[in-house]
Amino acid sequence: MQFNIKKFFKNIQNNNENNLINENNIYDYDIKEDKEKYVTNKKPPQWNVISKYSIGPNNYYIYRGEDGLVHLLVNEPKMSNKDELIEVISGIRKATSNIMQYEIEKLKSGYGAIYPLIIDPHVEEISYSGYTTYVSIIHKLIPARWIIADLNILKDEADSIAIELARKAGKTVSIASPYAEGITSEGNRISVSFMSEISHFGSSFILRKYPEKPLTMVDLIASKVLSPSLAAYLWLLAESQGFIIISGSMGSGKTTFLQALASLLPPYSKIITIEDTPELKLLSPNWDSFITRPKLPGEEIVEVSLEDLLKFALRRRADYVIVGEVRGREAKLLAQAATSGYGAMTTIHADSSEGVILRLRFEPIKLPALFMKAITAIAHIRTLPSLGGKSIRKIFEVSEIDNDNIIEIYKIGNSQDLLEKIIARSSKLEAACERLGFHYSEVLDELKSRVEFLENSTGKTPEEFYVSLSKFYVDKYGDII
Repeated sequence: MQFNIKKFFKNIQNNNENNLINENNIYDYDIKEDKEKYVTNKKPPQWNVISKYSIGPNNYYIYRGEDGLVHLLVNEPKMSNKDELIEVISGIRKATSNIMQYEIEKLKSGYGAIYPLIIDPHVEEISYSGYTTYVSIIHKLIPARWIIADLNILKDEADSIAIELARKAGKTVSIASPYAEGITSEGNRISVSFMSEISHFGSSFILRKYPEKPLTMVDLIASKVLSPSLAAYLWLLAESQGFIIISGSMGSGKTTFLQALASLLPPYSKIITIEDTPELKLLSPNWDSFITRPKLPGEEIVEVSLEDLLKFALRRRADYVIVGEVRGREAKLLAQAATSGYGAMTTIHADSSEGVILRLRFEPIKLPALFMKAITAIAHIRTLPSLGGKSIRKIFEVSEIDNDNIIEIYKIGNSQDLLEKIIARSSKLEAACERLGFHYSEVLDELKSRVEFLENSTGKTPEEFYVSLSKFYVDKYGDII
């Protein structure tokens, strides 16, 4: 019997946001039935369960603890007989159950106590700050906030996990070289410190997973991140090779929105993405993905920066260039590309459209005023509090830049996102129509056709959505392509 982790994912139960229980309907769940079969790190007689699901032999419970905080508890099966496991690993005998195969895969993985989090597709990021702290995670069912994973990691095991994570990224950590960063063979970004050389609480690590299945714009519309009208407007600007900047704070969903918007670009166009961490995942057959290569102390390799990769990308005849995040001189180079006819998109840390302008105008970016005119639109996304202790992500405002003025196209609670209102406020749509080959008088019908397409694509997988998108472009520009 061969263990297949992909089959485990098919066993997920109640794993979507619709199954999250409203705070007013939380119920008590008794775990006595699990005590004989499972080993838990925390055994209260009852707790307030928000959601529960299974992956393989593991049961996962999201609950609100006595401290009022949201936790994730993982019930793993009790360990098989150690002698039997040794015999299976040695090839003397075969595994007799899925549980035994799970244990073997866990041992082989080197992830130790965090292995249940690694195989859980709901977990996006894992953080451990040392032996006196909890393991914290970002979980898809409780978006935009850290929750506590009830895992006990002893000091020696934390050291072992730190060493293994570094090894998976082709790095080493030791007392002489106590930290490392890199990307594992699975595409996960890791940052590790070893023992107490630089970290007060001993070995620590952060692991950000590479997304298995990207979200589409239809997914974001369904989650009410933005309206179909606003999505259609940004889509039109992006397709017409405008310069779109997505701003927000850490963890607000900037990259997710960048992914969704980039996935609307024409499939017959050349798209190049440049990132520090490989988070974008496009289905386009003409997609080139580049990632930076940092240089750490003691290493002899040549550093490859965002700026280096951007210069390299502009020599590859791209139609669209997307930089995961701008922080320095690469912003100026991207703006130059935008003025040269490339479509450009990126994200930046800022708290508003005005904050974006300030960050771009001053050090370390210091973008000349001339290049500010290259910016087509700024979409600002925020994490807002919601009922039941959850947080929701929303496009908070969208602005255009015109002659050094910030023009408000949409803002929550201040302006409507009806197509007619958007068209009336926009100074960029006319140029976008001209670049795409139709008259400005047709812009309302054009936006309506995109709204209709997005609304009719509800519920489609990324692959199904991309097929529909390709047909949309063929129907629209068939005589051209």
